[in-house]
Amino acid sequence: MVKDRMVDLLQEHFELNLYEARAYVALVAFGVLTPAELASVSEVPAPRTYDVLRSLEKKGFAIGQPGKANKYRPVHPTNILEKFIEDWQERIKDELEAKRKAKEELIELMKPLIETEIPKYGVERVWVVRGIRNSTLKTREMLESVEKEILLADDGFLASNLEDDLAKAVEKGISLKLVVTAPVLERLKLSKLMDLYKNGKIELRVIDKMELPMMICDEEVFFALEDLAARYFNYETQVWIKDHRVVDLFKSRFNEYWEKGKKV
Repeated sequence: MVKDRMVDLLQEHFELNLYEARAYVALVAFGVLTPAELASVSEVPAPRTYDVLRSLEKKGFAIGQPGKANKYRPVHPTNILEKFIEDWQERIKDELEAKRKAKEELIELMKPLIETEIPKYGVERVWVVRGIRNSTLKTREMLESVEKEILLADDGFLASNLEDDLAKAVEKGISLKLVVTAPVLERLKLSKLMDLYKNGKIELRVIDKMELPMMICDEEVFFALEDLAARYFNYETQVWIKDHRVVDLFKSRFNEYWEKGKKV
């Protein structure tokens, strides 16, 4: 019904509760109502009509008319809804600015924690990460801190998901070697990474298959455990390790892929 849709929209977008929305629709329909009349023409319970109408008045949706009988008329929908949107936009601006300031303050306060190695890697050098979102965050963190070299063997979506981050790293002077399977290469044909390859800024090879996709950034390695069911639901288990001995082992496997790979 049209009336129900109006009530739903007022609740969802204009911060009125169910009874307030019903009362406002009734006021717009009838023009002027007393609390008793509102109870008779709407689904607002009689004991609640006084409170509901006063609340509408406070929120700017109704105007009370003094007299022997309390009467209320609606503020025209065009006026109040537009004013609500304008006020909401200002409120959002203030909230966004407050969040930006809070972010800057938090980053400043956390600098000692971010810059020291002790709390991050002093004890725990192995992390298990699950899900695409979390794995993307972890790999981006690796790419932000890499200083020398990135080795990426990819048979999925890692290179395409991290295209901008990899490109930024390369532009900062980081060395990038990329080994991909044919389907990944197809997705990369129109990417920034292919442009970097054509300009001689990265090395790229294609391989028929790989058993162990990985990303190595200096002394860190990130790889996925084999789990086809988890991959189907985008919830693969992935492992991050910071240990030069483990990284050396993965580099050996990466070099095997590199030697088998063909130039594009």
